[in-house]
Amino acid sequence: MLETNNPDSALYWIVGIAAVFFLSLIVFGFTSFLSDFSLELKYLNMEIGRTEGAERKYYIRQRRKLWLSLLPFVKY
Repeated sequence: MLETNNPDSALYWIVGIAAVFFLSLIVFGFTSFLSDFSLELKYLNMEIGRTEGAERKYYIRQRRKLWLSLLPFVKY
């Protein structure tokens, strides 16, 4: 039974709505990050396939840095 005059039920609704809001923000942020990451990785792989010599080594290092940037303490 759900009582309509119970103050706890209003609190549950507010907490539920806030949780859904924050979860949607987290999902949006993660998909945005994943999209940017995959575009950068695709670009680096194209450049690795296109170049030779020292330039190719540079792009391979950049790709390695990109993968390491998944760790929270490494900057890309």
